[in-house]
Formats: sequence, structure tokens, C-alpha cells
Amino acid sequence: MTTGVRMTVHDYLALPEAKPYREYVCGEVIEKSMPNEEHGILVQEIAACFARWMHLAGGKAGPEIRVRFDTERGPEYRLPDYSYWSSGRPRRDGKDSLPPTLAVEVKSPDEPLEQLRSKCRYMRRYGVDVCWLIDPGRRVVEVFETERDGQPVAVGALRSKALGDLEIDVPALFAALDD
Repeated sequence: MTTGVRMTVHDYLALPEAKPYREYVCGEVIEKSMPNEEHGILVQEIAACFARWMHLAGGKAGPEIRVRFDTERGPEYRLPDYSYWSSGRPRRDGKDSLPPTLAVEVKSPDEPLEQLRSKCRYMRRYGVDVCWLIDPGRRVVEVFETERDGQPVAVGALRSKALGDLEIDVPALFAALDD
């Protein structure tokens, strides 16, 4: 299966859930890029931060969860690298996961940055409150939320009104790559 194969949403949902993972947008199947070690380390670090925080805040989270987005073209499916649903936010509609409170994308070496920015804007347009685009090469996190459309954060902490008191120190997040 390669990127750009056209099929119905029914045929897409019948595909096996195996790597390479695939998304479904505008009637086409899009293969996700293969992550490298940096990608995996950063997703694990985000997951660890959320695991500690969720003991108090609640909610559900996980990596590579297929999310249904209800667009004007019909249902489309994306797989954020990490998703978090705040406590009380609907997570499911039948078998499908609904848009999360937070979606995180981590740039893989072969992914164009503009393509990931477009994906973050897409997810925001269709129901995600905040999206973080983590770029390990530049050691920057771009924030997509309300008036922040790709605002870079390289020092200080990631915060969001949608995430209450959660703070993730950006330099500490990237320090995990230095071990």
C-alpha cells in the first residue's frame, strides 16, 4: 500500500491494523512515516509526563490511536503520534475514537515540516483543542491553539488552558535525546 491510493472509507476500515500505519483523508490512504529512535524517545517522554499528571487530572491517553474526524467530505481518519482526552470529554462513538483534547505530532526525518503543520491545522479545524508539533532536529515545539498557529516554544514550558495545570519543560523534554 502506498500513499495516494483511492478507496472508500469502508474499504479503508477493512484494512488490517498493521505497520505501516495508514490514515484516510479526502478518499485517499496515506501511509505514516516510519519513526526513528528520536521519534520514539520523544513520544515515550510525552507519555511519561501525561501518565504522572493524569493520576490527578484524569483522562485517557495513548500513542497512535486512530481518530475519526467528521469533515464536510464525510469521515476521515488520522493517527496522531500521541493523543489525550480530558476527563469528561467523549472519547468514542461506536468503534471510532473522537477528536482528542490534545494531539501530538513528532517530526520524522523524512516528513516535510509544512505537511505536519497542515495536519495540525486540520486536526484543530475538526475538533482538537490543542496540537503540539515536536521537531527534534530544531528542538522546538510548535503550538497550535486558539490564536497560536504554530507558535514556536524552545525554552520554558508547554502549557494550555485545555490542559489545566499541566506543564512540560521543553528543554527537559529534548534532554531525553542526549542520554
